[in-house]
Amino acid sequence: MTETPEFRLAAPQDAADITACVRAVRGESYPIRLLYAPAELAQAIADARLVFALALLPSSGEVAGLAALEPSPYGRTAELGVLMVRPSLRRQGIADDMRRLLAAWAREQGRRGLWGEVLAPVAESPEAVCISQRFTENAQLVPCGIALGLWPGIGGTRQSFVRYARPLPPDAASTACRLPARHHAITAEILGRLCCPVSFEEESPASGLSRLHATHDQGLRSWVLAVPRIGSDSAAQLLAAITRLQADPGVACAHLELPLAQPGASLLCELAEAQGFFFSTITPEAFREGPGLRLQWLAQPIEPTALALLNPLARRIAEHQFREQARVRACAVAAAA
Repeated sequence: MTETPEFRLAAPQDAADITACVRAVRGESYPIRLLYAPAELAQAIADARLVFALALLPSSGEVAGLAALEPSPYGRTAELGVLMVRPSLRRQGIADDMRRLLAAWAREQGRRGLWGEVLAPVAESPEAVCISQRFTENAQLVPCGIALGLWPGIGGTRQSFVRYARPLPPDAASTACRLPARHHAITAEILGRLCCPVSFEEESPASGLSRLHATHDQGLRSWVLAVPRIGSDSAAQLLAAITRLQADPGVACAHLELPLAQPGASLLCELAEAQGFFFSTITPEAFREGPGLRLQWLAQPIEPTALALLNPLARRIAEHQFREQARVRACAVAAAA
């Protein structure tokens, strides 16, 4: 008879058991290498940089499944990320129970924006069954972007993902957003579906000192640049950071997060697009002031409209992304001529 698991949030002393579960489910192949480093993982749990829900077997205390939530340091949002269940215990609703536990923790902590990324396989591939997308659609989440080539795949390919977000509570206040007019329509549609009302405003100059955080993930061969504070020196800082990462032959992709409510956001978007970045996602509550725009850069182009996408809004995002990739590439060619 199969045991019924017990559920709780993880403590730092659970790190080694979490690593054992990862190895049992994924071997040594999981791209997030932190999960194979118990000491570093324990510190991340202690600092609440990662919050795990665990499914435990009562007879042995063995970790039979885990789900992770990564709170953002910049706004009232968090990513529902890693999810694993030992094969013998699948199809029992364990994943749902773990994610409900994490969602309850997020609500208690005031994390209004919850999002996650699910696989978007290439349409003609035999695995293009979109199981994860169907599961997410059934949970009433809304597509808000596409991350192209986010993870390494088989044979040197890169795997792409749809980003889904939970609609905000109905009391969300309207937020001013500053971004180029070409992104207004798709942004208004995404945020409208997420109960996040916005108004588009003219750009105004930024002032004061900026903050730019750069995070490198060697396993994913990627960089994430985040600008939680746009200041008068942001353009110079951002251009220097982009120049460094694009000069690294080991980088496959990079992402840039911008706070749309802050003065200067539209200008930084234009600057990044001139360097080859293009539209990726819109996430509500990504920053303390409101929504965030994620732009993306790829060392090798990926065709977003060739992905298997269930949701019509996800397909419209892919079409916008396709046009934007083509536009920024054409601009780069013209600038180099």
